[in-house]
Amino acid sequence: MELARMRRTEVRQCAELAARAFHTYDYFTLFFEDVEVRMRYLQTIIASEFRANYRSANLLVLKDNGRIVAVAQLHAPDYKKPSDLKSLLSGFTKIYRVADKQNIDNWLAMDADAAKPCHEMEKDAWYLSSLVVDPQCQHQHYGSRMIEEKLVPFIKQRGGSRLALFTNAEGNCKFYESLGFVQFHSTTIAYGGKIMGSWSYVKNI
Repeated sequence: MELARMRRTEVRQCAELAARAFHTYDYFTLFFEDVEVRMRYLQTIIASEFRANYRSANLLVLKDNGRIVAVAQLHAPDYKKPSDLKSLLSGFTKIYRVADKQNIDNWLAMDADAAKPCHEMEKDAWYLSSLVVDPQCQHQHYGSRMIEEKLVPFIKQRGGSRLALFTNAEGNCKFYESLGFVQFHSTTIAYGGKIMGSWSYVKNI
């Protein structure tokens, strides 16, 4: 298996992979009930984020025999959020063409709140903004191997000693805990009469 930086020509492919992996998560289903709308929203906002962060974040892909099986967005402690202009040029505003504006605005506010505990730790910890495995390749240990064999050494080589992340899928908690992550924050998020949890983790490496 090979860890490589995402190529610009792979941005769309990686965004579509991430959208397929995320589309059943409560994190998105609570705000976008229609499956087609949700998929269009995910593909649009993820591709926009990858383009905006192409230089400022570590966009990494795991390849097995040349096939992309997992994608990660990793922020170093000195990461700086893209400017509004860069986000605009990366196609961010296109999200408002594919879904209801109120739902989008509410999702964006929720996303910022959910990530806040990790961002507050980001001054001295690396932050795993997202990690997705191609749905066709799940349950084959690509996620754990991506973290343990690729991301942790990647961070260590750059002087990092801690890695933070959050998940809204309760089933993922045991997965991260099995890899040595410790929960440092938890909360619940309510929208449209539905509730989901959000758990933040950190790992010393």
